[in-house]
Amino acid sequence: MPDEVTISAVALPGRRGAFDVSLCGGRVAAIRPVEPAGEPGWLALPGLVNLHAHADRAFTVQSFRPRSFADALAAAASARAGFTVADVEARATRLFARSVTHGVTRVRTHTDVDPVVELRSMEGILAAKRQAAGSISVEVTAFSTSRNDLAEPSALARLERAVALGADVIGASLNSSADPARALAALLDLAERSGLAVDLHLDEHLDREKMLAALVADAVMARGLRRRVALSHLCALATLDANSATALIDKLARAEITVVALPETNLFLQERGERTPIRRGITLIRELLAGGVTVRLGTDNIRDWFFPFGDGDMLETARIAAIAAHLDDEAQLIAAICDGRGTIEEGSVADLVLLRVSSFDDALAQRPAERMVFKAGRQVAGPAPP
Repeated sequence: MPDEVTISAVALPGRRGAFDVSLCGGRVAAIRPVEPAGEPGWLALPGLVNLHAHADRAFTVQSFRPRSFADALAAAASARAGFTVADVEARATRLFARSVTHGVTRVRTHTDVDPVVELRSMEGILAAKRQAAGSISVEVTAFSTSRNDLAEPSALARLERAVALGADVIGASLNSSADPARALAALLDLAERSGLAVDLHLDEHLDREKMLAALVADAVMARGLRRRVALSHLCALATLDANSATALIDKLARAEITVVALPETNLFLQERGERTPIRRGITLIRELLAGGVTVRLGTDNIRDWFFPFGDGDMLETARIAAIAAHLDDEAQLIAAICDGRGTIEEGSVADLVLLRVSSFDDALAQRPAERMVFKAGRQVAGPAPP
C-alpha cells in the first residue's frame, strides 16, 4: 500500500460537487475540486464509530425472542456461565472484522465483569483487541453487570481486577443495585483513582419513579468529572412530562454528560410482552440535542439474547434512528455515528469510509456492501481506489 493515496470523484457531506481526496502520512493531505466538474462516484464519511457494543456476547444465538427484558437477562446469565476465553475471543474477532468491512474504525465494547464470567470475557476481548490492532480501535469497557452490584466490596474488587487487566473505560448497571448511591460512589471513586472514563447503563426502563440520571449528573458535577461520563440507554427520559424532561436535560448539559442512544435494542426490548408496545422506548434524542447534550449512537447487542439481529453496521443504526427518533438533520445524524465528526477535512486523521453512493440519504436507503475503508490512511477493507 503506497504512503500516498488519492480517491477521485468523491462527494462530501455539506459540500456541493465532486472532490479528489488525497491521504498521506495517516492524514487527509488534500481535498481538491474535480476539474472539470463531474459527478461523484463515492461518498466519503469520517470513520464510523460504534460507541456501544457487547462483543463478548455477539453471535451467541441463531434465533431467540425473549418474552421480556427479564427473560433476556435470565437466558443470558445461563448461557454466559459456559463462556471461555477462547470463544469470547473468537466471537469478538468476528464482530470486529465485520465492523471493519462496514466502515467502523472505532468501537467501544462493554465487557461483562461479574461472578458468572469472572474475568474470562475481559481476557477474551483484550486478546481480540490485540488481533484487530491497526484495523480498528477498540475501547474496552469493564462492565459491572446487574450480577455484580458495586455496593458490595467483593464486586468492586472484581471490577478493580478488570481495570488492572487493561480496561479503557469502566461502567456498571446502576439501576439493578440494592443501593444505587453507594454503587455510584464506588464506581466514581474508582474512576478518580484510575483516571478512566465512565459509561453507565442507566435508566433502561420506562418507570419515571426509578430514574437515576439526576443522581448521576449531580455526582458528576460535585466531583468535577465533566466530560468523563456517558449514559447509555436513558430510555426513561421519554416518560417524563415536557417540563421535567427539560429540567433533567439541562442538568445533563451542565454536567457535560454524553448520552449514547441505542434505538434498535431499545425498540426491541422495551415494553416487550403480550401486547404490541405503545411507547417506543427510545430516549429523547432531538430534545437532548436541542438542550446542548452530546448524543451518540451505538448498535448495542448483536445476535444475542437481548437482540437477535444486526451485524455491526452503524448505517443501519443511523437509519433506525432517523425512522424511529425522527433524527432528520443530516449533520446531527452523521455526527452521532462518527463521534462528532461531520465531514472529511484537510489535516484530519485519515479514518474514513467511502460508499458507492452520491448522498447520505442514498447511503441510508441502500446501505451498500461495497465500501472502501481506511484506518490512519491505510486501506483495511474494500476495493482498490479507482
